[in-house]
Amino acid sequence: MNLQPTPARLSFRHTLPDTCRFDLLQIDALKDPGSGRIVHLYSLVARCHGCAQVFTAHEGAGFISTTVARILRCPEGCGEHALKPRVLRDWQPAAA
Repeated sequence: MNLQPTPARLSFRHTLPDTCRFDLLQIDALKDPGSGRIVHLYSLVARCHGCAQVFTAHEGAGFISTTVARILRCPEGCGEHALKPRVLRDWQPAAA
């Protein structure tokens, strides 16, 4: 049995997940004051468009970090969505 990946499976470009939409309600992060770059993301509060559940996501429990994005997942299993660094860096809370 050959366990080596076939050339067709060797891809350096992976598609980022986009099976659900979320409203970001709050971001708790440590940002670099000079660049605004997120140094550490502590948590996200989000609302799932699929089931309307509001939830708090932490690293490993609701979102995972990859080299190109944070992958946010609905706790009810509705889906997941990749949040690129720029989206998180530029996020502003909704005006009250």
